[in-house]
Amino acid sequence: MPLISLGLPVYNGERYLGQAIRSILDQTHTDFELVVCDNASTDGTADILADFARADGRVKVHRNPTNIGAAPNWNRAFALSQGRYFKWIAHDDLHAPTFLEHTVAVLESDPGVILCHTGTRLVDDQGEELAYDPVSGSYHDRAGNRRVGPPPAGRATSADPVRRFEDLFLRTIRCTDIFGLIRADVLRQTPLHRSYYSSDKALLVELALRGRFHEVPETLFMKRDHVSTSLTLSADEQRRWIDTAAPRTRWSPKRQQYVQILGAVAQVPGLTPAQRLRCAAMVANRVDWGHFLRSRLHLQHA
Repeated sequence: MPLISLGLPVYNGERYLGQAIRSILDQTHTDFELVVCDNASTDGTADILADFARADGRVKVHRNPTNIGAAPNWNRAFALSQGRYFKWIAHDDLHAPTFLEHTVAVLESDPGVILCHTGTRLVDDQGEELAYDPVSGSYHDRAGNRRVGPPPAGRATSADPVRRFEDLFLRTIRCTDIFGLIRADVLRQTPLHRSYYSSDKALLVELALRGRFHEVPETLFMKRDHVSTSLTLSADEQRRWIDTAAPRTRWSPKRQQYVQILGAVAQVPGLTPAQRLRCAAMVANRVDWGHFLRSRLHLQHA
């Protein structure tokens, strides 16, 4: 049984897939399995995966007969894993060779840390670092499009679960922590990815309630921004992308996210009533109650 399992869900990823896998197979820490879930790709993805699997026994390829959507495929990659620690990998991201070496060392030495990531650099389709504007505090791609930067360092490191909740819920926009190395036994206690866009943030919030995060200061993770990411899709396209079987609903992804987060606040063990109340109050302060009441009245009269 490997110490680390890496789950790589992919659909039609032939352009970047080879680079992503090579950056994993070149890791200095070698005790891992790479579980790849091909979501019925129609491009050259299957051939690329077959070549890697023949060359390296750590690469284990599973192909879905039909495209089940991103969230179910991400969850399937975890379900097929065996390691003590687990990490999701996007088919277009890159990792420095010492990423696993540094992150697993933290988890092995500190049982209170449940997720360990590293510094993050945003890169474009060519692997070049995105331009940063210190005046606006934002990143821009070559076409001038604004890109949300990685979250600040030091998040979710407090011994206080309410402080960790606040860091993830109020101060995190881009959820690059979802690509950190996570204790698999803790991850199994969560609902994983739900079938709405932005459920990864709700998952991270619940993980932060369950334990501390740690960020290795070295920049060992390269998050790729390009025109084909899910961030560029319309709301309806994102709904179909996240789960091909997801029904239409009047509930926005934001409302579904808040409901999932409140469920975690109510159910995660070890929190005091006062801590649960403080977390729930943060969610309540973010709700547009006027819009909520108007939508409820509309549903009642529909």
